[in-house]
Amino acid sequence: MPSPDESRHFTLEPLADGVWAAIHRVGGWAVGNAGIVDLGDATLLFDAFLTAAAADDLAAAALALTGRGPDVIVLSHFHNDHIRGAQVFPGVPVVATRATRTLIDTLGRDELASDLEHAAPQRDRAAAMADADDPARRAYAAYFEPYWAGLAASAPGVTLRLPTIAFDDRLEIHGSRRTALVRSLGAAHTPDDAILVLEDDGVVFCSDLLFVRSHPYLADGDPDGWLRALDTLAAYGGSRFVPGHGPVGTEAAVRALAEHIRSLHTTAAGLHRDGASDDDVADLLPLDATAAWDFAYPFYRSNLRFLLARERARSGQTTRS
Repeated sequence: MPSPDESRHFTLEPLADGVWAAIHRVGGWAVGNAGIVDLGDATLLFDAFLTAAAADDLAAAALALTGRGPDVIVLSHFHNDHIRGAQVFPGVPVVATRATRTLIDTLGRDELASDLEHAAPQRDRAAAMADADDPARRAYAAYFEPYWAGLAASAPGVTLRLPTIAFDDRLEIHGSRRTALVRSLGAAHTPDDAILVLEDDGVVFCSDLLFVRSHPYLADGDPDGWLRALDTLAAYGGSRFVPGHGPVGTEAAVRALAEHIRSLHTTAAGLHRDGASDDDVADLLPLDATAAWDFAYPFYRSNLRFLLARERARSGQTTRS
């Protein structure tokens, strides 16, 4: 097993004494970020990566850093890049909200079936963009070709682990060194998203409620709820916010994402007023500073299509192509 700083899947960033962020390394098979927390008499993992290979390295890092393998795993939401690594920890308690447990058992299984069918073709499609003229498409290839390659390689062996401890609103996990608060912020990025708060350390693990210098993905959740969740995150006043994607950020990153989501709302409302069709959105890319964020292709236009469809639904119109 690699040492904590040698994994091809992630890098480790210390956030406080006994607290580390595991940040996805582009080209690896972690894809989402994770966290390692030394509670004093137990080791907690926040999220578990996309693949067993990345999760094995996470377990090795936890052992090297805390002297223990994971004693408890907290899953933030149901998306594959945050849950599938949990399968490599049989017998370790897995914590999630009651809603997320149901979502893993339903939409999570649907997602796995889709990955089994589509991962290899999507890998090839992403690889073909590596030499595209459009830099946004080249950036897509650099990130998503490994994502689909990891799925193509790992999906046939996936056994989804359902959470063994479910809660509704909040759960405190007490250790001899620190207490971790797991809190649901409701429907936002998905129908239910949870965060991990280490109040005394000024650290909040946000998972996909926060994307730092990266475009978010709106279509599985509630953008209005997401804005409320970001307000809640900012109110914690933490000094370090660990996103689901991108580098560790500050409160400014939380506010930047909220501003971006509000801007998407404004843009979609304007497109709707102008009678725009889905085809009119097909080639749009951001014209502001977020053009340099990761995932500009394809998330910017997919988010606009999603919000435009919401505008049409509210006005009783149907989708136009």
